[in-house]
Amino acid sequence: MTRLALYAADAAAIEGLAALARDAGCAIVGEAHTPVALARLLDRTRADAILASPLPGIEPALWLSERRAPFIVIAASSDTAAMRAALMAGAGALLPAEASAEELRMALDALQRGLSLVPSGISKALKRGDHICASPETAPAETLTPRELEVLAALADGASNKAIARRLGISFHTVKFHVAAILEKLDADSRTEAVAEGARRGLVML
Repeated sequence: MTRLALYAADAAAIEGLAALARDAGCAIVGEAHTPVALARLLDRTRADAILASPLPGIEPALWLSERRAPFIVIAASSDTAAMRAALMAGAGALLPAEASAEELRMALDALQRGLSLVPSGISKALKRGDHICASPETAPAETLTPRELEVLAALADGASNKAIARRLGISFHTVKFHVAAILEKLDADSRTEAVAEGARRGLVML
């Protein structure tokens, strides 16, 4: 039985994904609403694929950053911008919001064979829009690694570098390295700014 992790911004979207996964005969190993939660879920369980809905207001390069399993992205057929961005960010398959269980099985079969799947209706919609490229305004932001996301979550809890080192079982100097990388990637001048920017992007919950 195919094991799926579910990834969406809210409970309603998760329930829609869960219903589709169950109809397709898949096992659900867990659900996540943020990149940090997804990384933790994949740390403790094995998923054959991740079934995801676009996270509103968050760059696809951020919510598609966890690449330990291929992504199948469910999006409205009319939302060509979200589909185009998901393809650019590395989605393995795209399906419309009204996708059937059979279509999900086809997408999973394609991924198992090392192929990508984009239904013809979506492909035509993408072709009617711009060619698949990023404008300066929509170019994906630099992504944080799973460890950097854990450090960012600890920063949001107000933990000091020493406390973070103890929590994650890493050295104090390694924490300083990760904090510096986070500040640079989030274009922040302080830990507080980094947490605020991380929250804006949906990388951490406050």
